[in-house]
Amino acid sequence: MPDIERLVRPHLRKVATYAGVDPSDELARQAGIRPEDVIRLNANENPFGAPDEVLHAIKDIPLHLYPDPDQRKVRAALSEYTGQPVERVMAGAGGDEIIDLLMRLFLEPGDRCLDCDPTFGMYSFCARLAAAEVVSVPRGDGWEVDVAAVKKAVTPGTKLLFLASPNNPTGNSVPEKDARALLDTGLVLAIDETYFEFSGTSLAHLTAEYKNLVVIRSFSKWAGIAGLRIGYMIGSEEMVRHLMDIKQPYNINVVAEAAAIVALKNRKHLLARAHALVGQRKRLETELKKMQGVTFFPSDGNFLLCKFSRRSAREAYEGLAQQGIFVRYFSHPRLQESLRISAGTPEQTDRLIAALHKVT
Repeated sequence: MPDIERLVRPHLRKVATYAGVDPSDELARQAGIRPEDVIRLNANENPFGAPDEVLHAIKDIPLHLYPDPDQRKVRAALSEYTGQPVERVMAGAGGDEIIDLLMRLFLEPGDRCLDCDPTFGMYSFCARLAAAEVVSVPRGDGWEVDVAAVKKAVTPGTKLLFLASPNNPTGNSVPEKDARALLDTGLVLAIDETYFEFSGTSLAHLTAEYKNLVVIRSFSKWAGIAGLRIGYMIGSEEMVRHLMDIKQPYNINVVAEAAAIVALKNRKHLLARAHALVGQRKRLETELKKMQGVTFFPSDGNFLLCKFSRRSAREAYEGLAQQGIFVRYFSHPRLQESLRISAGTPEQTDRLIAALHKVT
């Protein structure tokens, strides 16, 4: 028998796998409750789900036909939504595919990719799959990007820097002056604006000025279609052309494409839902200020990073899980006493607040 391990590329023999969230039935099994009683506040999903217009639009999609490899309809819809020329937008199978494609486009084995941790784990995960060297530049005490330290970390082999804005899990956004300073280094800067519809702030206007800027966005959070895996990017025409050349030809499935187009047509309704989730986040902030043993960091997203002081974050996590409420626990050394909690529906917030009183 052949030695499969010997044939596997050396840097992929042992991979630090990205830890996703478990499905609701598995969470229910762990908590000993019914799946319908699970409250998922661990993935920053939209608890309101997809609107009826989206569900109606996708039921008659001809599933036997391949999607358009040039993404004509969805790119036109994205152009109208973003105010960007169609030549400067491209859709992907979630923002994750855009991240992976950027790694494929720019990184050779041994190249450096900068990562400002703590942040979204897919950046370092995809860079490691590309056999790149991941150089972590820690954030400051207020989770701000240390621009001077990033500049110091740049070497001739450094090509990419990913920054989430708002940052996941800390919730803070990247100031334009910091983005400009980093773009002036010549690095390819990918600004991940997955939570743009909650923050209301964007750096997409800088793509007309900087060819080395890519802005990544998603339909997963605000549009309530995380399960369909569709996102998009905004960049220079040159950047989009290269990414279109290397993407899988049928990367956007026909159901996701149709859902995204209808979501954009119904954006007024969906943005109102996003605004409602921000309202629930602010309601949670108000209640947390009254509690002892837990504080939170300011957030521009649909989530809060909460720090526990009287009980460990692990104990708080387990206490919430026993009540059917699942939040995000991190193993990162700077986050071990913190939990990220997604904004939920008013009813879910009611249960969350009551549960927090028991575990803080």
